[in-house]
This record gives sequence, structure tokens and C-alpha cells, in this order.
Amino acid sequence: MKLLILALLAGELSAPPARAAETVPVPAVSAAVPGAGFFASDLDLAGRGYVEQEFFYGGRANVYDATVAPGIGARPTPSPTANIVSADHPYRTRMVVRRPARAQDFNGTVVVEWLNATSQYDVEALWFRTHEFLMRDGYAWVGITAQSAPITNPTLGLKAFDPQRYGSLDLTDGGTLTSGDPLSYDVYAQGIQAVRHAAVLGGLRTRVRTVVAAGVSQSAGRVSVFTNAIQPRGRAVADAVLLYVGGERMRDDLRLPVFKVLSETEFASPPTSGANEISSLQPDTGRMRTWSVAGTSHSDWASFAVRYALLKRDQPTAPLRDTCARPSRSRIPDRYTLSAATDHLVRWARHGVPPPTAPPIALAADGTTVRRDAHGNALGGLRLAPFAVPVALDTGVNENPPGGTGLCFLNGTHVPFDRATLNALYPTAFTYRWRFAVAVAGNVRAGYVLPADAAEMLRDAQASLAGRDLECGPLCANVAQFPIQPSTQLLRDHTAFLYLRGGEPLLRTLDRATLAVARGRNAEAVRLLETYRVQLRTTPATAGQLQLLDGYAAELIARLA
Repeated sequence: MKLLILALLAGELSAPPARAAETVPVPAVSAAVPGAGFFASDLDLAGRGYVEQEFFYGGRANVYDATVAPGIGARPTPSPTANIVSADHPYRTRMVVRRPARAQDFNGTVVVEWLNATSQYDVEALWFRTHEFLMRDGYAWVGITAQSAPITNPTLGLKAFDPQRYGSLDLTDGGTLTSGDPLSYDVYAQGIQAVRHAAVLGGLRTRVRTVVAAGVSQSAGRVSVFTNAIQPRGRAVADAVLLYVGGERMRDDLRLPVFKVLSETEFASPPTSGANEISSLQPDTGRMRTWSVAGTSHSDWASFAVRYALLKRDQPTAPLRDTCARPSRSRIPDRYTLSAATDHLVRWARHGVPPPTAPPIALAADGTTVRRDAHGNALGGLRLAPFAVPVALDTGVNENPPGGTGLCFLNGTHVPFDRATLNALYPTAFTYRWRFAVAVAGNVRAGYVLPADAAEMLRDAQASLAGRDLECGPLCANVAQFPIQPSTQLLRDHTAFLYLRGGEPLLRTLDRATLAVARGRNAEAVRLLETYRVQLRTTPATAGQLQLLDGYAAELIARLA
């Protein structure tokens, strides 16, 4: 015992994660709500050994004097510990739970996502990016509606979607608290308490070892204030914090680890946009880590594509295309680095093993301008293999067209290199694949990518046209989104991001179709797309997914014929 005390005093051992605070009450939780709720997953959860349930919960919440910076919540000064302004405000909200069906498949970690409210409806931004990793590795995921707009928006909110199912939800104390979501912090904290102490995880509850509080963009800003201002009031209800593409500077005296992962957009967006993080950057410490992933965009392509069928089903007025000045959404797969960061964060919280560091994105002498190479790609930063061995301009920068409106500054840019550039960089396909494999090995060795994701990157690289003296025209290029420019590579992305069981033959068929189009063999491409449609019928997928993918294949066939 004496040696243990001395080791703790010397800082050689990490203190165990704090247990949930008794001062944060466990809310009253309903039984699982029957039927499919908003954005009920269209992934093959059962085939992966997962179940999905929705619960309503409620209680009494405090109002605090904590404030949140606009946009993604970036702020150079950490929020101080908050004070209670008023108490005993009733609320009722919901949580969505996706978890392993069998206790033996659960890895002991629950990721509790503060659902993003920017679009005025609940966006499962972290789940959309990392669903394959979470299910592959046995995580439980919980999404919490902590803000009022996704409930009350007259056209997009939960009550508009299903007034009978969601009519009782309220985060405004009967309409008396209508701005700023002041109850959100206690709503989120009590939701975590329900994860720990109520029955929302079924038989998994007693096996919970680590709870990760997580937010993306706007909700990362909220979670950062929750971590800085609310959790220090007592023992933390979470064991670790994951902030993606947002959040203020974190306090130096926090007892739990915080991992912030940024895209290039948070360095390259205008300082007045509400999405620039440069002023909030801070050194890595024993409790803080920041990774900045070069070439990635704040609003990514994979998570946008994977929700297409959900949007068509539950939000049919939502756009499926960007109207930006340049082809939008970087194709650099930030989801792999986000998965690796989550894996590191859990080991950091449980065992005190700090994650590796990563270099920052390179800035010019003015401290605000991103330095770029001859192709326009950023220098410095964490460089995933598809960016270190580039086949395109991939940036975190874009803008609205003249006279246009929207959030294009968040979407980044993707423009494939032309044939001459690809030939100069990669004289042969072997040259490209060798360099790519070396870069992937470096990513894994550095801890930036998990081995399973590295294998996926290598498989995708095999299908690249780099080094083949070919260039995709409009019907096979990976540019923009399918409604703007239908192509075989875009259809491949829509198929790949769903991670369908038995879906590998679909991807191989589409790769052959891309090669046929690039070689000018349209009739061969049509036959391959017809084969793809036949393969779809025997692949486990939801009706919405099948309708989307088959419809896109049919459109391509019509254009190629």
C-alpha cells in the first residue's frame, strides 16, 4: 500500500476513472418504445448481432450560467465551473440505443453522443461516421436528444415527424425556456446516468467499464462546455471525452482524458465563419490530445452518403446534393482516424496509456493561412495514405456560388487529378500501390489507423486508376454527389459505406464497371451494372437501401446505353 501511494504521488500511476456522481440523479426511463422511431437505422444491425431501442426519459434539471460560443463552439478560453441559476425544471426527451445483443460481444465501452442539432433535426454525426468500427469492435452507442429544436422545429422536428410518438417530449419547461437550451447539460448528464444505472442497456449494464461523452461540430461545442463547466461541479459522469471538429479550449485541471480530432476545415475556414479552431488550439498534455487530419472536410462524404436512404425515408425535403462553387466533400476517409482515436481514448481512460501525438497542419508565418503544396493540398498534419499518396485535390475549403446561401464552407473540395498529373506521379499501377502500401503501413505504425481499416484502404487502392494511363469521364469519376453527376465510383461509395454483409462481390463488380467506362467500353459496363442489380437481390439490405442502390444503377445503365 505504501508503494502504491508513493507511485500515485509521483505520477507514475494513473488514477482510476471517476465513478458516476451520486449528485446527478438517475432520470425516470420508459420501457423501450415500440416501433421504428426517427432515423431508425437501416443498417443490418441484426446481422451484426446488434439491437436498436428507443427510450423516453425525464426528470428535473438545472439552468446554469454556462454559455456556448457560436458555430462549432470554438473559444480560446475554457469555460469556468458553472453556477446554478435556477432548479427543478421538468423535462422529457429521448435516447436511441444500439448495442450488442449478447453480453459476451460487448467490449465494455458506451459512446454517448450528444446528437447534433444544426440541421434542426437530430443528426447522428458520430454514428454515421463510425458505425462499422463501433459494431466491429463491440461498442454500445447511445444518442441523446439534448436540445429543443430537433423536437419542436415545425417541419423537421420529431413532433412534426410523428406527433403521436414524440408529442410528450419537452426541453423548455412548458415553453418558459425557449432560447439557448439551458436544460441541455443536465439532460445529457442524466442520460449518461440512465446508461449507467437504468435498464437501457439490458443485460450489458453491469459490464459497463467506460463511458465516452462525445459530440460532433455544434454538439462538440456543447460537450466541451459540459466537460469544462458542468462536470467539475462534482465527480464526472463520463470517463473520457471525444470532441470531433469542434469545441472550445479545454481546462488544464481536468481529471479525465479529452481527445479532439479536427479536419482541415477548422484551420482553413474564414475566422468569421464560426468554424475556425486555430484560436482554440492547445498543447498536448497528460489529459489532452489533438489530432488534425490534413485534407479532410468538416462535413464529410461518407457520413453524408450513408444517410441518403434515411433522408429519403424520414426527411424527404432534405437535399441530397451540394450547391457549392466547387465540387464538394473531400474523399479523405477521416472515419478511420476517428475510429483509431476512439480506440486510443478508451485505453487512455482505462489504463492510462496516452495516445500518440500528431503534427499540426502547417500554417504560414501569419498563423492563419494553411500552407499548401504545388497541387493545392495542405502541408503538415496527420496524413492518411489516400492524402499522402494523392490522386486528387482534397481540401477543407469551399464556398457558396455567387449569390448562393448555405454551409459550403464546411464541405471542402474534391477534384481528381487529370491523366497527365496521375501519369507523372505514378508511371505504373505498381508504383502507386507500392507507395500507398508504404503510407498505410506508416499510418498503422504511428497509431493513426487500425489494422482492419488499413486492410480496407489497401483493398480500395487496388481499384484505383492511378498508374493505368486512364482518366474517368463523368460517368465513372468520383466527383460531387450522385444526383449531380451519376457515376460508377459514386455508386461504389454508396454501396461500400453501408458495409453490407456479403457486399464484396458488389464492390468488385462496380470496380470492373469503372474500368470498363474508363476504357470506353460502355456496353461492357452496362452488362456489369446489370450483374450488380442481380447481386443486390441476394444481398442482405433494407428495402430503402435496395431501392436507392438499384435506382442509381438503373440510371447509370440508361446513361451508358
